[in-house]
Amino acid sequence: MFKKTKLLTASVLLTSSMMLAACGGAADEEVQEDTGIGEDTTEETVEDFEIVPEEGAELLLWSDGDQQLEWAELMAEKFEAEYGVPVQVEEVNQEDAPERLATDGPQGMAADVFASTHDRIGRAISAGLVLENFWPEEYSKDFMEAAITATSFEGELFGYPSGIETYALYYNTDLVEETPETMEELFEMAGDLTEGKQYGFMMEPANLYFLYGFLGGHGGYVFGDDGTNPEDIGLNNAGAVAGTEEILMPLKELNPGMAVEDITYDVRTGLFEGGELAFDINGPWAVRGYEDAGINFNVAPLPVLSNGENPTTFSGTRGFYVNAYSEFPDAASLLAKFITNEENLLAAYEITGALPPRFALTEHEDIQSNPISVGFLEQATHAVPMPNIPEMPLVWGPMEAAFTEIWNRNVDVQEALDRAVNTIETAIREQQQ
Repeated sequence: MFKKTKLLTASVLLTSSMMLAACGGAADEEVQEDTGIGEDTTEETVEDFEIVPEEGAELLLWSDGDQQLEWAELMAEKFEAEYGVPVQVEEVNQEDAPERLATDGPQGMAADVFASTHDRIGRAISAGLVLENFWPEEYSKDFMEAAITATSFEGELFGYPSGIETYALYYNTDLVEETPETMEELFEMAGDLTEGKQYGFMMEPANLYFLYGFLGGHGGYVFGDDGTNPEDIGLNNAGAVAGTEEILMPLKELNPGMAVEDITYDVRTGLFEGGELAFDINGPWAVRGYEDAGINFNVAPLPVLSNGENPTTFSGTRGFYVNAYSEFPDAASLLAKFITNEENLLAAYEITGALPPRFALTEHEDIQSNPISVGFLEQATHAVPMPNIPEMPLVWGPMEAAFTEIWNRNVDVQEALDRAVNTIETAIREQQQ
């Protein structure tokens, strides 16, 4: 694992980090002994140290497109104005950034700072491609625990959290007078609202990200030990089967004759934007599009399951990370900290709708006065972070295949989930070889 040793200055700290990329605790102790810094002195120094940009620093920032790109470009302008360091912004999808880092980082062609979803970053961190967060104590104090957990790896904080999100229930207020309290009520209301070209409720039937809340609410899980043990997979246990049956069977009855391929993300969001869908399960990233479409809507927590439990939706944390190969690691770390400060995360919320994971901002009047944001925050209290270990990317494909079999071919739920878990286990063994 990549580790940094905390020393008197950021420059020495970063140099030591790069030299000790493949070293463990013994090397760390040797460096501390050589510098004469004991346990207590190190902690005191960490609190007092100051980082300044390297002379002549120039940075590249990778960002998602659309509103995220708009915000990132604003951050680049503000950072240069404050620190005198020019920042070029390039659009790179946050899902693709870790893979780009793996290929471009060693060649000196990757961004100094990049955005990534927390579940995609584990492999890059374990490969030593990412620098640790310089201010773990400060971030742990000011940010939600779920965001810190999500952007940490093996107990060390690597990320600079910028947004926390989960999905909840959107409803068209022109079609729906009151929100359902249970899933049974949701399907009853949706059935009454389904007629002709108007649909009551629709969601992607093969997308684990959106379906997980129902599996988890019944006791299913991805990996054991709070998402850290790839040897323990709970996606085919009794809870996962019950959750799959509770959501997919009535959903299929509600939308007869439609294959998995017919209910894509674009299809259902297009229907909601056109006023032809009463209920939709989606995340905060969809708010801007629905508002631009002129739809009257609101957001509520997901209805309670048949067992009386709340769906445990995935929470995803978007964070910024510093490339370990950056020529200007001090400036890059400052940029990551700068764009996740209170003022700039509030700007991110205003521009992108992304809920900031800073405690101070969750109570900000701009957020509390917005019922849509409050709806997402309430659902977030029932959410669990997606696992961020390197094995997580191996889960999505097999589970999509299983749900597709169940929906398109009426394959037995237990049989399909067993096959998916077997595929995941095989892929994990091959990755570990």
